[in-house]
Amino acid sequence: MTENIKTSFVLPKNIYLELKRRALEEGRTIRELLIEAIVEYLGKPRGENTRRRLVELITIPYSGAGPEDYREYE
Repeated sequence: MTENIKTSFVLPKNIYLELKRRALEEGRTIRELLIEAIVEYLGKPRGENTRRRLVELITIPYSGAGPEDYREYE
């Protein structure tokens, strides 16, 4: 049995709206699309440049994000 972890992060509005549109078109949830995208990413061979770019994207502060956006939820 797989243990689930709840997480939260800030997305640019245009990316969120595209995810929402695609999810509606495909009759799926945003969660399902994100999990599929992450699994696909993790299945690819590691590339230093791609990995570094992803880490930078995740760790660069985003305007409007506060400490409450980074806390862990139960």
